[in-house]
Amino acid sequence: MRPLRTSIAFAILLLGLSSLSCGGDDKNPTNPGGGGGAADETITIVANNGANSYSPDPDTVLVGQTVAWHNADGTPHTATANVGPEFTTGTLGAGSTSAKITMGTVGSFPYHCVIHGLSMAGTLVVK
Repeated sequence: MRPLRTSIAFAILLLGLSSLSCGGDDKNPTNPGGGGGAADETITIVANNGANSYSPDPDTVLVGQTVAWHNADGTPHTATANVGPEFTTGTLGAGSTSAKITMGTVGSFPYHCVIHGLSMAGTLVVK
């Protein structure tokens, strides 16, 4: 019986250690990165209100900086790049903030809310 308990404890320890080694910011902007601390820039989701849906809009960050979106509205929203898999926050409930996304490519990235379509739009400029 003792070897089984030891094996189970060892397996739990390995799982815990492997999850710790996966922390930090994800350098691939197609997957939001975790990591501790606040993002370099946080964009507020204001409402489904056209070009005034996200604040600030447009927003500018530098390559390598992290961005998060905070949903200050009472309904779920996303922030998803219009073209390609550049970034997506996934669905953010009222009051929640996305994981940090590291912006690794220079350019202008129009984005929208997948739930509300292109009528709810913003732009992120990466220099």
